[in-house]
Amino acid sequence: MKTIQKIGTIVATLVTLVVSSVNAQDWQTLTGVYNVNHDATALRFQRGTDNTYGFLDLFGNKHGDLETMYGEFRVKKNLGKGFSMGLEYNGGTGLDDLIRPQVGYSGNLGHVFIDAKFSPTESTRSQGQQLGVYASTNIAGIGIEGWADFDYIDGKVTPMGEIEASKEVSDGLSAVVRAEKFPWQESTSYSIGVKINF
Repeated sequence: MKTIQKIGTIVATLVTLVVSSVNAQDWQTLTGVYNVNHDATALRFQRGTDNTYGFLDLFGNKHGDLETMYGEFRVKKNLGKGFSMGLEYNGGTGLDDLIRPQVGYSGNLGHVFIDAKFSPTESTRSQGQQLGVYASTNIAGIGIEGWADFDYIDGKVTPMGEIEASKEVSDGLSAVVRAEKFPWQESTSYSIGVKINF
């Protein structure tokens, strides 16, 4: 019951953010996918501005019953020439909430947008340092984006990440295919679904 209440509170907060004033450079998406390897569903809400980014993932069973959640929220201060500093919150079902101070860099490499971030520590002092890289581009009308995080703790690097391809099928609606690999998975898993841009 506590999980449902926590999900409800976070969803209500996100809805409030969505219906609040939106600037031209703000964006948000809602993506629903079915994981073919684990027979499970996931719903992801993302929102970003020039200096903030956040997402909330709701995970469910094959019937779509949402049971657990995970979210991140990042705020940054631009320092010029693509560099920034900021804070990132991570939290979810069964996890200790934590805050990561970060230095970052964003820019374009040809037709590819890149956003990199480095956290030298975090508030629980148990998850270690983290290097994260996000990249996105568009090739022949197909959007390709992905991220990879590298956690470093006790002399060991643990990689994780996902890559997603999307194709717009109508105004604001895209079909998506996603591949992901996390430390608790034995192998890469694949999902299919739809994304709404609004």
